[in-house]
Amino acid sequence: MTSEHNVDIAILGAGMAGASLIHLLRPAREQGLTVALIDRQPLTEEQWSTDISQRPPSFDGRATALSYGTQQLFEKLGLWPAMAPAACAIEHIQVSDQGRFGQAHLHAAEQNTAALGYVIENGALGQGLLANIEQLDNVELFAPAEADNVQMNAEGAELTFTDGRKLQTQLLVMADGGRSPLAAQLGIRHSRQPYGSHALVTQVECDQPHNHWAYERFSRAGPIALLPLQQRCFALVWTLADDQIDEVRALADDVFLQRLQQQIGMRLGKFIRVGERLSYPLALLQSKEQVRRSLVLLGNAAHSLHPVAGQGFNLALRDAAVLAEHLNRAYRRGQNLGDLALLQGYVQQQQTDQRNTIVASDALPKLFASQNSALAFVRDAGLSGLAAAPTARKLFARHAMGLGQRAARV
Repeated sequence: MTSEHNVDIAILGAGMAGASLIHLLRPAREQGLTVALIDRQPLTEEQWSTDISQRPPSFDGRATALSYGTQQLFEKLGLWPAMAPAACAIEHIQVSDQGRFGQAHLHAAEQNTAALGYVIENGALGQGLLANIEQLDNVELFAPAEADNVQMNAEGAELTFTDGRKLQTQLLVMADGGRSPLAAQLGIRHSRQPYGSHALVTQVECDQPHNHWAYERFSRAGPIALLPLQQRCFALVWTLADDQIDEVRALADDVFLQRLQQQIGMRLGKFIRVGERLSYPLALLQSKEQVRRSLVLLGNAAHSLHPVAGQGFNLALRDAAVLAEHLNRAYRRGQNLGDLALLQGYVQQQQTDQRNTIVASDALPKLFASQNSALAFVRDAGLSGLAAAPTARKLFARHAMGLGQRAARV
């Protein structure tokens, strides 16, 4: 790459959102659109498949819940066949309130679908998104590489790398996480609302098969999600108060499993094994600006949600799909891809989906954490109402499946 190098679109960050956007831009790429994908980590499989420490950070040992809508989009893009062997279908979901009467069950059969969603380890998801990416039409990889300066100019944006190289692009997509140094360099601010809690994530094994059930248990200590993986294993996401996380994470394995068993009961069987435990602080993070002329923030750079409903990546993918719809059409028409009106049209189309998803993900943990007796009655009545009303349950499930809005045309 010379100092004069130019591309139409530069994507900063090859995590889930950035890597997905590459595939969503295929119609324009096949017509000549050039895209640069930039990441600090190597991106080709031979570079990182045998060494997890060399993978992009978002493709770590955790697991992600893919909505049915996300799976359908990956199917359309031709990516699902490579991911499917590592994915586990969610056919049933139980939502319950610890120590109270409210609970509801959702079933894929009621939706006439094979699954409500799927669970896949992030490493397998990353392999599916990045497989043979260096061979895709009109995609240039700059990885490992680090851009430490960005200048907006009349032609778009100019990135300067730590080795002195420069890259000019018509549109810069920042998909490098909620603490993007280049976004901060441009004066883009974020609002951050801490929840006063951490997510403890790990995998646990039961002595009984999970039969494709997922469980969302709301406890006084915080939400607990158990998502089915291969065999008898679950991906566990346990929300714990800031002052509890270190103690619980440090428990001996047998004591940790006992503590978890007390929260869940014996409905799943007995927990017999636990994997490595990781944790991270929880906060609602939202960018004050998602677009400027020649600039888009995508994924966690735009918004980072509470994991309670498992909608963070699914919302980011829907964002990426709508953005790609606008960009593919604009390229076909010969429009400037950095045009502010074009980018504002993308945000306007997605604002309802973003608002609804963010509000729901923010409100649920607060509602179920409250010890107010009136609120407790309301939430249990709501769960019981879902259990008794097939139409309401079907509508609720459709939103959880990522089918509550018009699908992007990709």
